[in-house]
Parts: sequence; C-alpha cells; structure tokens
Amino acid sequence: MPLHVYPNIRASGSIPEGWEPIKGGTIKYPVRNAALRSYLRRLLPGKWRKVIKKGKIGEAHYFEHESGKVAGVKFFSCETL
Repeated sequence: MPLHVYPNIRASGSIPEGWEPIKGGTIKYPVRNAALRSYLRRLLPGKWRKVIKKGKIGEAHYFEHESGKVAGVKFFSCETL
C-alpha cells in the first residue's frame, strides 16, 4: 500500500472530527524497519519517526518527518483497542 505525505494528521482525512490528543500521551521513536525507513526517505529525504498519539476517543498512529509532515496516518477508536 503506497503512503502519501500530508502537511499534518488532520489533512489525511483519517482523524475524526472532535478528536483531541491527551497531554503527555504521545510516544515517538525511530522507524526500525529498514525497508519502511528507506521507502519513507524516498518520499521525503531526512529523519522519520513513528508516532502514537493517545486521545479520549482513540489513538492516532503515523510516521512524522523532521519537517512536521506526516505519512501513513491511521486512527484506532477506543472500541478497537
């Protein structure tokens, strides 16, 4: 599945209206999968991180470039977690 680069997570269309992140509920770590990291760097050269942001109604999972742009945004509601 090809990934698309967006200016922010809301622009991806995957995040529902009214979702807000919980303060202190963000986890960021380096992309460990070498093939995925290489693919992301072909989309946009530079440093990428995997991000998980928790909110009251669910979590947003995505890849974040050092510029702030994002790719691969997915939303998981509390019912599916």
